[in-house]
Amino acid sequence: MDYPVIFPIHESLTHQSPERVREIAQRYGFQRHAGSVSSEIWYRLAGRGYATIRIDAAGHLARKKPEHAIGGISAGVHGGVPHYHKEWVSADLFRQYLVAYVRQAVRYNDSGQPITKAMNDGVAKDTHMKR
Repeated sequence: MDYPVIFPIHESLTHQSPERVREIAQRYGFQRHAGSVSSEIWYRLAGRGYATIRIDAAGHLARKKPEHAIGGISAGVHGGVPHYHKEWVSADLFRQYLVAYVRQAVRYNDSGQPITKAMNDGVAKDTHMKR
């Protein structure tokens, strides 16, 4: 995969308002995708794919944990609060990404460094920039 070694936006999104994140995205030439439902997606061509900023302004809905888990309700640990993502997806998967999350998307931390195995190696918190 030919993803950018550093995400095109170096500014921090952590603890920014959604309005401020939109301003940053526009300043760097990102465009808003009008059809997104659960997340607000901003995108820009980057190499052989698209750099994206995904705004989850309300977080993700809490969901019930499996019965064998301790605690009762899970909000995806890091995803239950309002947050943002910096991601990149190849051009051939971009249309699919706009309607449903694509597992092959490269996730970045707020500093713009790629975190390629975020869901499996315990660093998912680094790919969720909290509002």
